[in-house]
Amino acid sequence: MSANFAAQAGEGQIKELVFYSNYNDPVDVSSSCVELNYYESILDNTVRCSATFVDTGYRKDNENGSAAFERDDLNLTSGEKVDIKIEDGYGTELKFSEDNQLRINGDPSASSEDVNKVVFGVDMYSKESIDNVNANHYVYDKYDGKITDYVDDILRGCLRTPKNIVIDPGLNTYSLLGHSEKVFYLCTLLAKKCVPAVKGAFGNLAGYLFYETYDGYQFRSIDMLFMQEPKRKLIYNQVIGEIPPGYDGKILEYSFMGTVNLDSAIRSGAFTRTRQQRFNPRTKGYDENSYDSASSFREDNNGGKERAVIAKGTGIQASVTRQFSGRSSDDGICPPGSTLAEQIKKCRKPNFDINEVVRQSVMRYNQLFTHKMSIAIAGDFSLRAGDLIYCDFPEVSGKTSRVVSQKVGGIYMIADVCHRLTKNSCYTRLNLVRDSIYRKPFK
Repeated sequence: MSANFAAQAGEGQIKELVFYSNYNDPVDVSSSCVELNYYESILDNTVRCSATFVDTGYRKDNENGSAAFERDDLNLTSGEKVDIKIEDGYGTELKFSEDNQLRINGDPSASSEDVNKVVFGVDMYSKESIDNVNANHYVYDKYDGKITDYVDDILRGCLRTPKNIVIDPGLNTYSLLGHSEKVFYLCTLLAKKCVPAVKGAFGNLAGYLFYETYDGYQFRSIDMLFMQEPKRKLIYNQVIGEIPPGYDGKILEYSFMGTVNLDSAIRSGAFTRTRQQRFNPRTKGYDENSYDSASSFREDNNGGKERAVIAKGTGIQASVTRQFSGRSSDDGICPPGSTLAEQIKKCRKPNFDINEVVRQSVMRYNQLFTHKMSIAIAGDFSLRAGDLIYCDFPEVSGKTSRVVSQKVGGIYMIADVCHRLTKNSCYTRLNLVRDSIYRKPFK
């Protein structure tokens, strides 16, 4: 890990933190909060928040009051509504209330206590996480057409969320039977089956992510996320003073968490070839074909400049290292249409083309986490999971003048974000990933 001691901690404040007790009136406990962490992840269906409190009984309206745990006006159990308002040093505010409310997940636990104070923590998540397990919100209907056309219907109609929903356009159709499944489960399942609306994507590109950010629910293509413009350009250096021209901020510390693992890359087929074998019950025959992972690499859908070369001289990258078998063609299963006549017309067509999607999405998910690193910056609440940022680091060398590293610098996707607020500091921790190597020039 490298730390930039020349950089300064960010500023921020907890402007509001109100617990709505299941038993009594709301209580503002912002003055007792000593640490608050807000989380987003491209692998999580909900945003999360955790807060730590030191309660001595002091309240804005009652300096001689007793601790919240000692009084009946709080009496936390589980599922209470929480209103939160926080702000970073740039003036960006995150507000959780009403349609964007959070709920307490589990009974608050005290980590230490004595006669003068009690220290306890509270974990929170979005209200939809509760609705997701409510049978009144399960998915029962049948949906036909493009996947990306009816994901919104599932989230609005079944989960009944009022939040904003962002969906990248897709190409392939799929007939879905709800089977009384939960909304989050089905949206995650559909993400693996979706092909982005990109030229030449069929048979080459697949794989979406379903997650939540402060801006709402995201059903996003991995390839189209990498086609965004970077939201920030950051630099790590040891220079005290102003931020260098062309950059938005400084990296306080960073650590690399891993690069290409050969065994994993071979087993997953992320950088090699894969073979598909399937039985067609209608023709009573086997279909077989292979797919080269190199087909997914394009100039504009990757974070790095080049596709990683592995085990050169062994021939493994041009060989089949993973086989998909045991999957039967689903010709005639769940054909589209609301009437028998409509379904009979399309009963010989497959509902889901395994050859076009399965290996492509599996490979894309594995490629995404090829390179991982973690950085800390001054609190910046405008950053979201799924955003791209551009990072520059000094090259490790004996040169008299420092130059930018062409190997580790460049575009990364934010996989996880944590905004951390204390009484005297505000930081943002980012876990970054990308699927390829070497630094692309900043546009």
